[in-house]
Amino acid sequence: MAATSPLPAILMNDSALLSRVRMRMLRYFQVLADELHFGRAAARLNISQPPLSMQIKELETLLEVELFERTSRKVVLTHAGKILKAEVDRLLSAAEQSLNYVQQIGRSEKQHINIGIIGSAIWGTLLTRLKTLHEQYPNVHWTLTELSQQQQIEALRARTIDIAINRNVIPNTEVNIRCQLISRETMRLAVHENDPLAKRSRVSLAELAQRPFISLSFNRGDFARQVYDACAEHGFQPLIAQQVFEPQTVLALVSAATGVALLPETCALIHWPGVTFVTLEEQIPADLYALWYDAPLPELFSNVLAALRG
Repeated sequence: MAATSPLPAILMNDSALLSRVRMRMLRYFQVLADELHFGRAAARLNISQPPLSMQIKELETLLEVELFERTSRKVVLTHAGKILKAEVDRLLSAAEQSLNYVQQIGRSEKQHINIGIIGSAIWGTLLTRLKTLHEQYPNVHWTLTELSQQQQIEALRARTIDIAINRNVIPNTEVNIRCQLISRETMRLAVHENDPLAKRSRVSLAELAQRPFISLSFNRGDFARQVYDACAEHGFQPLIAQQVFEPQTVLALVSAATGVALLPETCALIHWPGVTFVTLEEQIPADLYALWYDAPLPELFSNVLAALRG
């Protein structure tokens, strides 16, 4: 039989003790266990060191265990402290998700939905379909927040957004995250208007082998990696000259003739001065997806997902 940690059992079985261990106390312990430095922990909590020390000492007194070994040079977790840290991380994370879930339900009852999007999604069918949603359900209100791909996943798990909008999602790669296709798109080549390629009706990827690329950041999501992999599949590694966060910045650099870029076709709707979009011979997908946390959906969210499908 697997061993169980003694500290949670103590807290669960002693209701008097549980009533005396406050959430703030556990939060202070968690931050100090992360930082292992009273000064940094106090600064992170926006308090002075004496109240932090008092809360930790009170927690140790209540539990009748030492949670930290303190010397003049360092602070380290004891074995009991390490066990409590793991349990507190789990407990506070669960509490935060539960509270956010209640807020999510409240937003549903108030007919409000938070949507996380990537920047390029705004130029496609998203706004048109949200407009249709509002016409069908005039009491439904929505808020858009720009987030990177990883930020969207974290926000979905934390229930701070209700639906995420992203590109080229591979189904079932994220545990408990579901997705549906919103619209099919392909990538197109963005070049300076005076570039010889701008006069062409079609360009192959192989012709870009020696061109400097302006790329979306590899740290913001999978799209840049997918562009890189598409080039590699066609026999070359793209020469990444710049990495930026937003499609508008990519287009600004292309308009300055500093490189070429592969972007979703709807980015052509931005009509950036000095930039021409050219069709690629290869069909490289840039499909748009909606993602949501796998839980029973309020009727409002189901209606939004149906509207996004078009």
